[in-house]
Amino acid sequence: MTLTIGCSKEEKLSQVEIKWTKNEVPHIKANNYKNLGYGYGYVHAKDRICEISGQAITLRGERSLRYGADAIATIGFLKTTNLNSDLLFKIRIPEEWVQEEFEKLNKETKDYIKGYVDGINYYVSTLTEEERNELCEEGPVITFKTSDVIRSAMRFGVQKELIDIGPHIISSSQAWQKKTTNYALNSPHTKAVEIEGGFGSNGWVYGSDVTKTKSSIMLSNPHSAWKRTVHQQRIYMHQYHLTIPGELDVAGASFLGIPFPMTGYNADVAWTILDAATVTPYVLQSMEVEESAVAPKYLMDGQQKPLKIKSVPVRVLEKDKKIKTHVFKFVESELGILYKLPEKKGKPAGWYAITNPGEKNAKGLDQFLAIAHSKSTRDFISAVENNRGILSQLLVADKFGEVGYVIAGQIPPITDDEMEKYHINNSTAAFNVINGTTSDASFRDSNNRPLLAPASFYPNIISKGIIHNTNNSYKYTEYGNPQKDYPSVFGQHKPDKAIGKKKAAGLRYDPRLIMSAQRMNEITKDSIVTPKEALEVLFDNRNYAAETFLDRILELNNESISEDAKNGFRVLSTWDRKNNSKSKGALLFHQFWKKIIKMGVLLSSKNDDPEIGSQINITPQNSPAIINALEEAVHELANFGFQPDDPWGEALYTTVNETRIPLHGGSYQEGLLNGEMPAPLTSKGFPYILFGTAYVQLIDWNDGNLNANVLLSHGQSNSIDYKGHLDQLKMFSNKKLYKVPFTQKDLNTTKVIDSLILTVDHVK
Repeated sequence: MTLTIGCSKEEKLSQVEIKWTKNEVPHIKANNYKNLGYGYGYVHAKDRICEISGQAITLRGERSLRYGADAIATIGFLKTTNLNSDLLFKIRIPEEWVQEEFEKLNKETKDYIKGYVDGINYYVSTLTEEERNELCEEGPVITFKTSDVIRSAMRFGVQKELIDIGPHIISSSQAWQKKTTNYALNSPHTKAVEIEGGFGSNGWVYGSDVTKTKSSIMLSNPHSAWKRTVHQQRIYMHQYHLTIPGELDVAGASFLGIPFPMTGYNADVAWTILDAATVTPYVLQSMEVEESAVAPKYLMDGQQKPLKIKSVPVRVLEKDKKIKTHVFKFVESELGILYKLPEKKGKPAGWYAITNPGEKNAKGLDQFLAIAHSKSTRDFISAVENNRGILSQLLVADKFGEVGYVIAGQIPPITDDEMEKYHINNSTAAFNVINGTTSDASFRDSNNRPLLAPASFYPNIISKGIIHNTNNSYKYTEYGNPQKDYPSVFGQHKPDKAIGKKKAAGLRYDPRLIMSAQRMNEITKDSIVTPKEALEVLFDNRNYAAETFLDRILELNNESISEDAKNGFRVLSTWDRKNNSKSKGALLFHQFWKKIIKMGVLLSSKNDDPEIGSQINITPQNSPAIINALEEAVHELANFGFQPDDPWGEALYTTVNETRIPLHGGSYQEGLLNGEMPAPLTSKGFPYILFGTAYVQLIDWNDGNLNANVLLSHGQSNSIDYKGHLDQLKMFSNKKLYKVPFTQKDLNTTKVIDSLILTVDHVK
């Protein structure tokens, strides 16, 4: 297979070697970064062209052009309209910023990205027009640009802003003129952004003090969506191995759009990524605006200043199938575009600016390439500190016995004292709502760019013990050693200290964090942690809510309740309190527990210690409602054709090529570490998994030699004809991982199921 780019005498001929081993894992070897990127671009497109095309369309702000303005899309974990999504990305990732950020990247990173894009486009060029039109349902296969990769990295810094401003972007665009756009009146664009329950990733690293060897153990468990549809640009994963002999050797998996392993390993170091769910990545600055269609102004340091008008065009596919350009006009101050927000919990009504140091940041691409080169835990943390790209939490382990924790991405460098000093005079306002009428509270430099925090501002951890995280904060990440309090932008854990005259929230009810702490206590009783035990923490499928609260609930069983409720109590009393595929009672409890969550009877521990656990508040007053919730759950199952004691795998399963595969794991709300958040139950069971265990990576070192066992549960591709999809689902069902060949010796002795040589001519 050959591609020739250009015809000059200065061209250099080179090759990319791709070998696919068991479960269609691609091993890509080239002699430079551009060719390596080319090989991975080809492979990635071959497996996931529909998903990466859909993501690029979204981040370009072209969903309204392709699918109309009003349709609802899922962007990452957030649901909103196409038009709201388009406006956010056009405003917060403008083309000029994208180009500037590309030029700031290291040469190796830029070369790799250029090659990656060439490789994707080459694969697309091999498709017939008919294949391109039919391959991705109603989603088109596009031609890629380097800017699409840059946007994939930049989106992580600004996407969470959608929660606050999404439903009000359109109305803000002309509110300064004291009028409203047609799009803002009684439209889907004004509905609150829905946050899907996707924050379920886990990670555990065990240092030499508990492994009793010279090396560490890592178990990585990042979560993603399992199923792709054209209007659900969730986060999916892909697995691969990259090699430039003598220069780079790294393997792992990443979320689509980032072409370097975000959870991965090399010969010396292994790492995993988690969401920074408790981090507050920006501040909202309350502004005083003089609204006017002619000369709008804002107040800063006691002076009225003119607001600039910024026009943002969006092309929209109208209902008559014609394309029309709509122009949205926003007002812009020295703090950026302003948004007019209605009254909302924690947010008084008014005009706001956003100061977000995570904006204009594509350094995650440099960061993950630097990580791929790291030689130790400390080296890894330095790679993050020197780049700070892609807001996330990262755990790391090395073959020398050290483990670590570090936060990537840029954080508002604001202490609690500063946040208190500039907090608006409103006790109901969230802690990050500050006064925007003074330049002292702008937290920007002389060029009006958001200030960046120094390395000392962040809560790094290096240990030889245990570090674990279930998408919660730094505070309890080192097992048995709660960290000192850092500024509240990293997470609010200081109930004795309030910001804005409001009691801090403290640690929320977090059953997975508590279950993880309990499991760490159990597996360290004999002072030695083994790889087998590390995997069991994930795959034993113990249900924290059942283990902790079910005995109290069963005490409510009595002769006066209905037969259906009695039947429910009978099933739950004999359940093994796990979510294995054969567990009888897990299905009933799943339906029941969703109702308990809504009742508000669950409490966090009084002193916020996850090792103590949480409580359930059962009283004579709410007992009838709890019994009624169980009875309703029994009725729901009956309406769908299920019995209360049907095994969990009868409802949680997937079908590939007419082969039905029972699954295991369960709801984050029930404290399952092996989280599988299914779509709502139907008569055919759960139709698909919204988010859940995607890539599992168990790493240890035997006498210093890497031992990598992995699993990509949803497979490399969504194609129903894809053999690897079926094989890996069966392994997941059986709780089995497989060993990945990594060294050249491994590859020389491993069965290669397919191979390809791409010949590439690059202009110097």
